[in-house]
Amino acid sequence: MKGHVLVVDDHAGNRLLLRELLDAQGHTVAEAADGASALLAVADRLPDVILLDVQMPGMDGFEVCRRLKASAGTAAVPVLLVTALSAREDRIEGIRAGANDLVTKPIDSADLMLRVRNAIQARQLHARVEAQYRDLTQMERLRDNLVHMLAHDLRSPLAGVHAILEMVQMDAGTLPAESAAFLDDALRLTRRVADMIGDMLDVSRLEAGRMPLKLRALDLAALAADAVRGTYAGSVHVEWRPPTVPVDVMGDPKLLGRVITNLLDNAIKFTGKGGTVRVAVAREARGAVVTVTDQGPGVPAEARDEIFDKFAQAAGADQSRRSSGLGLTFCKLVIDAHGGAIGVDDAPGGGSTFWLVLPPR
Repeated sequence: MKGHVLVVDDHAGNRLLLRELLDAQGHTVAEAADGASALLAVADRLPDVILLDVQMPGMDGFEVCRRLKASAGTAAVPVLLVTALSAREDRIEGIRAGANDLVTKPIDSADLMLRVRNAIQARQLHARVEAQYRDLTQMERLRDNLVHMLAHDLRSPLAGVHAILEMVQMDAGTLPAESAAFLDDALRLTRRVADMIGDMLDVSRLEAGRMPLKLRALDLAALAADAVRGTYAGSVHVEWRPPTVPVDVMGDPKLLGRVITNLLDNAIKFTGKGGTVRVAVAREARGAVVTVTDQGPGVPAEARDEIFDKFAQAAGADQSRRSSGLGLTFCKLVIDAHGGAIGVDDAPGGGSTFWLVLPPR
């Protein structure tokens, strides 16, 4: 494991000794005679490891180490303090300064070379991980840009299809009952696809902080009631018991309404035919709370955080796959922007309870 080593020592003889040891192992070596020169050398070429003397005139090794570890560009470079100081306080000071290791004088050459090798290996591994992270970040950015572009491009033809279906529906009185029902389903599905596209675009805006909240005083129970009325439940029964008093919060009614609708749609999707979804709103000590309880496969404890990630999937207790698409990601981003919290727990008797908490008004 070969690397570039910076040797910092105010004594030329010490620097020569370390250079000869390092040269013999195939490392490239740079030298600095004081702390200021060491910082300039690091800025000129980032080393894989720094051998840093502690007792130097002017800026000592502790201060040089603190400055290196305080900078994002040099914090990951391993620093090995080389010192004749052996008191406990000096070791603690070195650790406090951020040193990765301490080497005591007189130097044991075999011990030092092993420490240098290990430090270089750790540094190069860190560099590879950083490079892979940059590549993954770039790939994710390209993917998000592609999804954003496709979502924009899909909006226009989808709006055209929806408009055509609405015009056909105006003459639905001349259609057989079965055909009219199919038409209603087609309209409902196009609206659902439009909502999904809206989620894609809004998630991007929320992640980028480009969707300002339009806050006003509102009744969370009224939003939940609107969501229940406007949701197509099919053969699933939605049980909604409104609270006896308003549950007031400060929030964006459009975004919060969509959050409740998304949670309700998700619960209906994973509840079997003839099952029941329960929606409740209450004021509790922790804030204004909305719960949506389904009779689906449930969400394993280990997947309850990641299910709010983009396109996450979790296996339920029956090993069926529960996909959140972007709906739950949208919910989390909106609730986070409101200073609230969102999560999921086991429901009594099976299924899941998705909940959100908002600060009281």
